[in-house]
Amino acid sequence: MTTPDQENEFQALLRQHADGVEVSGDFAPGAIARRRRDQRTRAALGAAAAVAVIAVAVPTVWSAGRGTAPVPARTTSTTSLPSSSSSSVPTEGAPTTTGPQPSATAPATTTGPTGSAAPHVRTAPETVRATATRDTAYALDDTLRFGDTVVGLEKGTVVETFAVLGNGGFVLQSHLSSGVSRSEMEILSPTGRTVASLGASGTYAVSSDGSLVLSKSGDGDTVVVHAADGSTVARRTDAREVGAIVGDVAYLTGDASQGSLEWDVTTGTTRALPAHVVAVSPDRTRAALQWFVATDAMDEACWAVVDLTKPSFPKTVERCGAGENPAMFMPTAFSSGGTYLVGSHYVDGGFWFSAGVVRVSDGATVLGGTGDRVVSGWTWHLADDETSFVISRNTSTPLSPATRNTLQRCSLSGACSDLRSELPTRDAAGAAEPRYTLPR
Repeated sequence: MTTPDQENEFQALLRQHADGVEVSGDFAPGAIARRRRDQRTRAALGAAAAVAVIAVAVPTVWSAGRGTAPVPARTTSTTSLPSSSSSSVPTEGAPTTTGPQPSATAPATTTGPTGSAAPHVRTAPETVRATATRDTAYALDDTLRFGDTVVGLEKGTVVETFAVLGNGGFVLQSHLSSGVSRSEMEILSPTGRTVASLGASGTYAVSSDGSLVLSKSGDGDTVVVHAADGSTVARRTDAREVGAIVGDVAYLTGDASQGSLEWDVTTGTTRALPAHVVAVSPDRTRAALQWFVATDAMDEACWAVVDLTKPSFPKTVERCGAGENPAMFMPTAFSSGGTYLVGSHYVDGGFWFSAGVVRVSDGATVLGGTGDRVVSGWTWHLADDETSFVISRNTSTPLSPATRNTLQRCSLSGACSDLRSELPTRDAAGAAEPRYTLPR
C-alpha cells in the first residue's frame, strides 16, 4: 500500500522531472549525453578550451592565473575513531577524530598532492588500520571513512563520486567548495596519497575486483587503464566514452555512428559491439544499453539487454519511451550476481534521484518507479548479496527543496533504517549537495 509520504516522494520526483533541472548524481549515461552535447556546442562556437559538464559534478573552470589546478586529495595521517558499533557502517553520530596513537612501527612518510612542490612530510606514527571495502566505506564532507578510520582530504573537498579498489585505495572524483575549482579524478593509496591523476571532468569505471580502473578525462580523447597502485596498464585514443571494465576487458560506449567497442587490455584485441553499451554482466555474456529518443516534449529514456554470446547481439529485453519505460529507468551496472540491473529513475528530474533495480531476465521493476517502491537520494549501491542497498538518502520533509541527508540501509521492498545521523545538506551556490557519499 502506498503511504502519503511515499506518494509525496513520487510526486516530488515528477515535479522535479517536469522542471528539467540538471542532475549531480552518479549517472554515467546522462553525463555522457551532456558531454556530447557540450562537445558539439564547443565545436560550433570554436571554443576548444571549454570543459564538458557531467552529471556527477559541478565543475567550473580553474583560473589560468592561479597556476596548477588543485588536486583535492592530500596525504594526512589517518585517525582512528572509538568503535561503538558492530555494523559495517557505524551508526553513531558524526564522530570526533582523535590523534594518531603511539605505535612500534616507523613513522609514515607522506607527500603532498601530485604536481605540488611540497617536500616529503613526516607524520606521527599510525596505529594498524583497517582496509577500506565497498561495504564499509563512505565519505562525509572532506573525509573518507571506513571502520574506525578517517582519511582526511584537502579542507573543503567535495566528494562527488568514489570507488574502493582491491588494495584498499580509492578512485576519487571531487572538487573544492571554495574559490574557482573544477572536478578532478585521481587514484589514491589506502592512506589517501595521490598515486595517479586521471584528469578533469571525466568518467571512470572500476573492475569488480578493484584491480583495474578505466578512465577518460573530459579534456581529451585518450582512454587509459590503470592498476590500483596507479601504474598505467594500457591506453588508446578513442572518441568513445567509458562504459565498463570486467576482468581484463574494457568496454567503451559509442553512439549509433560509432558503435561500442570491446577491448582486451592485455592483448589489445577489439570487437565491435552495439551502440550505447553502459554495463556488462560479471560473466561478460550480457550487456546493458541505454539511449535517448528525442520527442517534441522531451528526451525519452530507453534501455535494453543484449546477448553478447551471439554474433547478432539480439536484445533479450527492451523498454523504450513513456509507454514502456514511464519512470525513465537508466541502468548503470549489473548486480554482483548478474541478477539485476541497477541504476536510477528520473535522471534529469532534479539533483536527487530515485534508486532503481530491474530484473535482467524479464525487465520487471524490483525497486523504484512509483508508490512504495520509491527511495530517493544521491549515491547508492546494491549489496553483494543482492537483497539490500545502502543509500545517501534525501530525508527532507517535504522532499523539495532537499535540506536533510541521511545514510540508510534499505531492503528491496523499500524498508529502510538509519546507519548514520541525519545532517543538513550543504549549500553550494544556491543548490543543495549531500553530506554523505557512497562508493560505486
